[in-house]
Amino acid sequence: MKISLKWLADYVTVPEDLKPFCDRLDLTGTGVEGVEALGASFDKIVTSEIVGFEKHPDSDHLWITRVNVGEWNLGADGKPEPLQIVCGAPNVPDVKKTVTALVGAKMPDGTEIKKGKLRGVASCGMNCSARELGLSADHAGIMSLPEDAPVGVPAAKYFGLGDTVLDLEITPNRPDCLSVAGFAREVGAMYHEPVRNPLPELLERYAESASAGSAKDLVDVKIADPARCKRYTARVIKGVQICPSPEWLVERLSAIGTRPINNVVDITHYILFLFGQPLHAFDYDKLVALSGGEQAKIIVRPAEEGEHLTTLDGADRALTPDMTVIATPGGAVALAGVMGGLNSEVTQETTSILLEAATFNRSHTSRTSRNLGLISESSIRYERTVDDNPIADYSAAAATLIAELSGGTVCEGIVDEWPERTMPAQLKFRVTRFCDMMGADISVDEITRILTDLGCVVEPTEVPEVLAVTAPTFRPDLEREIDLYE
Repeated sequence: MKISLKWLADYVTVPEDLKPFCDRLDLTGTGVEGVEALGASFDKIVTSEIVGFEKHPDSDHLWITRVNVGEWNLGADGKPEPLQIVCGAPNVPDVKKTVTALVGAKMPDGTEIKKGKLRGVASCGMNCSARELGLSADHAGIMSLPEDAPVGVPAAKYFGLGDTVLDLEITPNRPDCLSVAGFAREVGAMYHEPVRNPLPELLERYAESASAGSAKDLVDVKIADPARCKRYTARVIKGVQICPSPEWLVERLSAIGTRPINNVVDITHYILFLFGQPLHAFDYDKLVALSGGEQAKIIVRPAEEGEHLTTLDGADRALTPDMTVIATPGGAVALAGVMGGLNSEVTQETTSILLEAATFNRSHTSRTSRNLGLISESSIRYERTVDDNPIADYSAAAATLIAELSGGTVCEGIVDEWPERTMPAQLKFRVTRFCDMMGADISVDEITRILTDLGCVVEPTEVPEVLAVTAPTFRPDLEREIDLYE
């Protein structure tokens, strides 16, 4: 898993000296497999100004642009002057400020920019689209920056991409560390630093609208086999407008290597990486059509023998009954915990969203992803166990951001099927036995502090050397570890 230290620093103090920090992480069992300084891939890519343009004499779609790149200005003859760049973007006449890759730049996809000729006209660089920079999926034209954007500033600096990213090896018993908030809690426990939880602030902004309808009237959910799905929730957001994500969201996702797609899908990815909760956004109207009525009917069930589903990557998948699907009466619409289906995809035409937040059986998810060769960020987390208790809160946080970024309205209520709830483990922690096994004399106060930092609730008992510990549901490993000292 990749962790942006810039993102992490929003929630906990990050040590300035990186090497001791990485060494200490290794000691806790979280191996640091790599350290990446972001911004290096944006070398020789700068903000720029189009100071002139004309149609290419030998093409009906190419433009010859003259581009001011500040101190990097250099003409074909080597004299300082705006660069001449041949560009095929249709929006050139509408763009004043943009981003330009200079000769010698290496694009994020590995392409090297070289001086050359296009239809006989010299071109010294490339005016860039957002997709070419890896900042979003937008490839409709070159980027258009605000009119007051500076000229000749390195793109990494302008977009705030200066960051350090750790590539971490998260062991299967630590699903809580597969998120920024969870890893912040781990760092806080390591250094006994306070940790800020981003969830309360998002929930304070959560707002429903009864006029948009009730989720319980709009969606019907049935779980055919509770052993495959402990909890399934659905919210509906209406009146959304699908568009590119804002810069802050693009920056967060790009830093950890996730390609931005659009405002709605990007929020589901943001919540996944922030809290470790996989989400899926369906086009609500497509679900209604597949349900054959005026309501979206969701069934969580085993796949049928011989059933097929075209997933979002465009591949036709042959399913087996060991796999769990999200279905409507019209057929499967998603592989539970792995990937959505193309028949319910969110597109530019989508105006209503059904937001899924659920938890699925780890074994079925693991076998499904491996048998199909389809390992996703969601399946990685479900394979390690996703806590069913905070799902509704994470769904509300995502709905809040989707509504804010899309102009949509959250419908009243939530559909929440929860046949099997995970309860916190109640344990006895014998301090004397623990110290004997550790070969060290550790005080009750220190043990209490450490367990509390890890998310446990610790209370004294009538026996001074025995603590009553309630282990958090997001740390199933603690139940096994504390039980050693029972």
